[in-house]
Amino acid sequence: MRLSISTLLVLSSTLLYSQKKLPVVKSDSQEVMIIESNELTTNWFLNSKVKPDTYTTGKNVKFKTVKLKTDIDSIEVKLKPAEKFDFIVLYKDKDSCFTRFESPEIKNFSKAKPVRKDTIPFVLTEQNNIKVKGKLNKKHEVDLMFDTGAVGFYLIKDAIKKYLNPNGLKLTMKDISDNDFVIGDLEWQHEQIYPIETTGHGCEGMFGWNAFDGKVVEIDYDKNIIIVHSKRPKISKDYEKFEMELMKEHFCINAEMEVNNKKYKSRFLFDSGFQKTLMLNDALIKKSGYPKAKLPVIAKTVMYNSNKDEIPVETVLNEKLIFGRYVLKNVPAQINSYNQPAGFSTHFLGGEVLKRFNTILDFQENAVYLKPNHLFNEEYSMPKNEKS
Repeated sequence: MRLSISTLLVLSSTLLYSQKKLPVVKSDSQEVMIIESNELTTNWFLNSKVKPDTYTTGKNVKFKTVKLKTDIDSIEVKLKPAEKFDFIVLYKDKDSCFTRFESPEIKNFSKAKPVRKDTIPFVLTEQNNIKVKGKLNKKHEVDLMFDTGAVGFYLIKDAIKKYLNPNGLKLTMKDISDNDFVIGDLEWQHEQIYPIETTGHGCEGMFGWNAFDGKVVEIDYDKNIIIVHSKRPKISKDYEKFEMELMKEHFCINAEMEVNNKKYKSRFLFDSGFQKTLMLNDALIKKSGYPKAKLPVIAKTVMYNSNKDEIPVETVLNEKLIFGRYVLKNVPAQINSYNQPAGFSTHFLGGEVLKRFNTILDFQENAVYLKPNHLFNEEYSMPKNEKS
């Protein structure tokens, strides 16, 4: 009797699991929920054919709590960096779904030899986005937006057709899952490309912060350059330091808003891809007692995300936005009462605020450093009552 390689792999995987006494969770529904860090929820569909069916957490520095919840049962674990946890979800008391929680390894290039310091010029667009020149698969010049609110590499659908499918043939998974990008002297190989409807003005795609994970990134708006360090440079005392809160594919910092001499500290997602100043989460400001109703309403508008979903917002004038010793006054703040774009409760810091600070993103010690630059006192663009 001859067995195929795939059959042998399945049998060996099944044997491996059968040798361990794995925890068993029961479910009468194929759709379950995975909750990471007690906030981030993912709808997960049980699959008995994949062995193991793996859920990978976001960047993990110390530990992550991960919970799988079914309609009748649940299991919760704490994962250390690079740790795995295997268990079985028994679907309708007959199908064994071998499931794995996995935490990625920590990246850190501080001891890499030789020490590297790569400089990438950028254009700050009128829409407050960071635009860089890149090359796709060593032959196609592409303009990409650096989006600190995203992970991975993205191209708009027209660019995917133009560069990956010029003959109009059917796209394969290999077409979008095995691509190289070069930006400056840095190269990323075998990258998955995610299709999006739209991105920064004048760009054909974008890339996220994790392209620089394990490194230290300076964004200098005075010189319009990004400097990528393999080893952390000396950081001036002029910078204010903020700890990163890592939330799956995002990172956040804590800042303060002030109204009538009262301060409201909260979480802000660091999002250079968001073109405006602030977007405030309605549920979060209600929880904190932030006096939205007492602030003047500047405009009511409709915004769009990268999937062209409409997000109705109203804009109020926030008195002060505080980053340690640095204070921005009379900042337009948009209230999002429609949904949670990040998948959890957070405010957003956008490009019109972030461009006012030369920034250091330390993805080794997981901290953000901010120092005012020549744009600090620039007037804000005020929205009008129209779709934007």
